[in-house]
Amino acid sequence: MALIKIEEKYEYLKDVLFSILILCISIVVNAGISIKGLYQDDILMWSTRRGVGFIKYVFPDEMRKFRPVYWIVAWIYQGILNNNLILIVPINILIGAGIAIAVYFFAKRLAKSKEIAFVLAAMFAVSRFSYYNIGQFLGVMEAMALIFALAMLYFLYGYINGKNDMNFYYACIVYFINCFTHERFMVLFPMLLFAVIVKEGRRILNAAISIATFILIIYIRFMALKSFVPEGTGGSKVSETFKISDLIFSLKTEILYILGINTGPEYLCGIKFLDANIIVRVIIVISIIALIGFLAKFTYSLIMNSEKLNLIWIKNTLLFLGFIIGSIVCSAVTIRVEMRWIYAPYLFVLLLIAYIYGIDNKLTVKRFKNKKIGTSLSRIFHVSIPSVLFLATWAFCMIAADIYYRGYYGKIHIFFGQHRANSLANETYYKYNKDLSGKKIYIIKNYFKLSKFDALEFFRAYNQDIREDIVTFIDNYKDIGQVNDDMIILSEDLNNNEYVNVTDFLRSIKLENIYGHYSDGWTDEEARFNVMSGEKGQIHFEIMYPGELDGNEHIEIDVNGKKQMLNLISNITYYDIETTPNSVAQIYMKSDFYLKDAQEQRGETRMSFILNIKTE
Repeated sequence: MALIKIEEKYEYLKDVLFSILILCISIVVNAGISIKGLYQDDILMWSTRRGVGFIKYVFPDEMRKFRPVYWIVAWIYQGILNNNLILIVPINILIGAGIAIAVYFFAKRLAKSKEIAFVLAAMFAVSRFSYYNIGQFLGVMEAMALIFALAMLYFLYGYINGKNDMNFYYACIVYFINCFTHERFMVLFPMLLFAVIVKEGRRILNAAISIATFILIIYIRFMALKSFVPEGTGGSKVSETFKISDLIFSLKTEILYILGINTGPEYLCGIKFLDANIIVRVIIVISIIALIGFLAKFTYSLIMNSEKLNLIWIKNTLLFLGFIIGSIVCSAVTIRVEMRWIYAPYLFVLLLIAYIYGIDNKLTVKRFKNKKIGTSLSRIFHVSIPSVLFLATWAFCMIAADIYYRGYYGKIHIFFGQHRANSLANETYYKYNKDLSGKKIYIIKNYFKLSKFDALEFFRAYNQDIREDIVTFIDNYKDIGQVNDDMIILSEDLNNNEYVNVTDFLRSIKLENIYGHYSDGWTDEEARFNVMSGEKGQIHFEIMYPGELDGNEHIEIDVNGKKQMLNLISNITYYDIETTPNSVAQIYMKSDFYLKDAQEQRGETRMSFILNIKTE
């Protein structure tokens, strides 16, 4: 008994170790992904929560899609995050790792091998298809839909292979929930009927329950959307864009994606297979050959043991194939194929491989026990060596290919835009210590086509009470006057696809301090600086003296060699200069007074007054 307990403890520790390794893999492969500012759909999703209550958020008056289950989670998720957008990716990584660990335990049950299950779970974690789940706020929706689809498969597998009908009812519940998380998975309804057909027992009752569940889903969706047909991607309607030829092309594209072949275009996959490094292309070809070899070995085992063929194996294989086909078809009916949609069928493929390995190994082990056939290594390790080699080769090559493909994430439209959003956050929110109160942001040219709505909501994600005119788009830096401390000026680096903070640079152009005048306005008894005038050629001085005047304070002002004496008659005095538009005025100022109780001295002469400069 003691030995049994020790062995059980050892097996438990192996599960813990593999789970920790899966978590570490998830963290490492996604280390380069970050969200510092929201982009595109994330901005829109985030903005819908502001100013509405929970009920209106979950059940809005107007909508194109009906996803109340996700919206409930999004409400809670956004409330927890508050304005800490930087936490989105770490949380998404943990959720993704949790799914991968669940894959490990399910695959372990199917393959009857911890090592094989770990390899398949690692493939899932490393897969390039996870980019959206990890790299977007809306990735939680994709993750939730994946979790519910996986749970549905798990319960149907338990129902078909067990004696408890509760697994079927659980499957109906998670299917119902998933249809209101992401409508794409409505297509899995036939798998409920399939399970009823192949399982002996309460077929009429269970069929009625599954059909009633589906009818209820359709009814609720129709009442909410006044339509039976789900919306497509990018604002399209499946009823208007669906074509059989496009469906066939999309199905082929998805199958090639699963095999490791990116078909393009680049903005959806990063890099096409034909443009990839020759070594990577060879690796992918080897992976396909290895997968074919694995399936061929399984087929051979079935043929050699045809008398032992179990009907339950066929039922289970068809169950996995149904989930694969269903999740492929539902992603192929809209206007384009995005890699994130391949994550679900890829998951089901991995589980099917685990199940096939389990059957093949069972057949091989039986034959070894009967001493009919088998190599010495297979006898020693109690596994089918060819199957292990084929599967290991396939897994290694796919992981290597996915890691290579991940290097081109930056070209996928979501990451391309997210990089730009991150740079906008870095050059504003984080550059100024998360304090944009009182700031006004100017963006020159706006080549990136940032809309006024997105610009406002981008910064409202950090502070919902931010001023509505926080962003202004200008055509030229000359359109603004002197750059003060409340201004942030951004230019766009088209080559690097990012925003650049040019505030200090333009401040030095607009106002070049040579000596005696400082950025906070303080000016010494003697100062020299250059000022660029505006479109009207006007320069306005506001001179402030924070002390008592005795009426005998004078400032000599020299503008481009023309001198004038200014007599201070009040604590705030204004002085205007007329010069050539958009030209640099060389200014020298010398005062005959200073601030007697000044706490510091910055230059060679003493501080005298505060000078604010504006230009037109």
